[in-house]
Amino acid sequence: MKLASVASLIGATAAVPLFFTGDSDVPQTARMILALTTIGMTASSTALVTWALKPYITELHVLKYKDELEGSIPLMVQTMTFWAQPRTRLVFAEQLSPATLPMTSWIVEDASESLKELAKDILEQINDGRKKNRVTLAGKGDLFYAHTQGPVSAEMQKILQAAPSQ
Repeated sequence: MKLASVASLIGATAAVPLFFTGDSDVPQTARMILALTTIGMTASSTALVTWALKPYITELHVLKYKDELEGSIPLMVQTMTFWAQPRTRLVFAEQLSPATLPMTSWIVEDASESLKELAKDILEQINDGRKKNRVTLAGKGDLFYAHTQGPVSAEMQKILQAAPSQ
């Protein structure tokens, strides 16, 4: 949906010159208003879709880490950027608190110093040799939305037990 919305914005923008080509009885002012209205409507719907889907989780995995984590559960959370490219972040289940905003399940709390050190080690291993799509640590205030109603996988049940949800 997000990719289709961005593609329609790009398509509408690319089509603007067509409004001004060819002979027509439609005045230039009317053509300009029509072009601006088309771009404005497409841009506003793209902005709305982007806002609504920004926290939407496309992939969520419990990370299996070699060292003892003392009860910490590291999660790999993938969402999308504005251009519908994957954005992957590392977050620990205990950093997640219930969110009250629409289209959100969790808000990320600040990590303790011990979790930040652990995250640094994990991220070094994950990102070793990567040039693109590097995994980053989720920051305080990041939002995530996951479907937690209805049937969920065993992995999701483990996450839900460790992280409070709405």
